[in-house]
Amino acid sequence: MPHLYKEQGYVLYPNFFEKEELTHLHKICEAFHSQWLVNNNQAYTNGALNSNGLTASTYLTTTDQLFLIQFISQPKLEKIVSQLFPEKAIFLNTQLFFDPFDANQKNYWHRDMQYTGLTIEEQQACLTTQNVIHFRIPLKPELGLELIPGTHKAWDTDEVFETRMGKNGRLSSDALNNSVSLKPDVGDLLVFSANMVHRGLYGNDRFAFDIIFCDDSVAFKAFINPMHQPTKALLLQLTNKHLF
Repeated sequence: MPHLYKEQGYVLYPNFFEKEELTHLHKICEAFHSQWLVNNNQAYTNGALNSNGLTASTYLTTTDQLFLIQFISQPKLEKIVSQLFPEKAIFLNTQLFFDPFDANQKNYWHRDMQYTGLTIEEQQACLTTQNVIHFRIPLKPELGLELIPGTHKAWDTDEVFETRMGKNGRLSSDALNNSVSLKPDVGDLLVFSANMVHRGLYGNDRFAFDIIFCDDSVAFKAFINPMHQPTKALLLQLTNKHLF
């Protein structure tokens, strides 16, 4: 599997989890989401598609925080992390993806790095030197993601750049050539590079939990929120602290 990720920028692991393994995770995510909607209703109605920071104490009990931290650091996930990252990796954040309030809202091609404040030249420079990887865990059957294989290590063609940046009459929702659509089911694990060109496929009441890992480097320290990391008290209860 690592060789597939290296070549195409993503790997789908079918039936990675028993569905029973996800039952409590699903309940925690639903509890988080219901509270998030109460406090972020305007953002949701204005087009928000995801929330983050599930591991913080904002909406969860300490018991549920511990469950999430243990889930994130479980050995079978850490094994994949160690296989895919060239050097040591650490936990960056969590995200929860859902459908937009407006069913007609269009999805959009992007690379995550375009929202970090880096210039285009800086994005090009760090494309093959910095690693951020999503571990997507669908909690409901979903329409999935559309990806452009290989773009985790190759810069945009003119068409791709103009599309994702909305230039020269193109829209970020326009179709692109050479794309692959992936439709993970409950129990599957989809691993993909945040650096690659991709877009979410809305609909089917999507509800997916993402764990995000990054290089253990100075470049990413500014993006790590201490509130999203386990407290010292929680760390003491972990048998596997390697990713924090």
